[in-house]
Amino acid sequence: MNKCSVCHRKTIRKDITYTQWYRGELVAVENVPAEVCENCNEEYFSPETVDKLQIAIERHRSYKTIQVPVFQLL
Repeated sequence: MNKCSVCHRKTIRKDITYTQWYRGELVAVENVPAEVCENCNEEYFSPETVDKLQIAIERHRSYKTIQVPVFQLL
């Protein structure tokens, strides 16, 4: 069991969808293993996962594309 560095509560292992802006585009990577805080939802990744995320995003070979609505707060 790991503890969150933000709120010090327990983290659990989950597969998540990771999102990041890359070269002006929002990209998403599905099925990413992470430790996620049960309380505040802070996400933690192993060094190996971070390396795999960087490679996946830099290669930018998506298997699908989705449209996302964008709203402006007035």
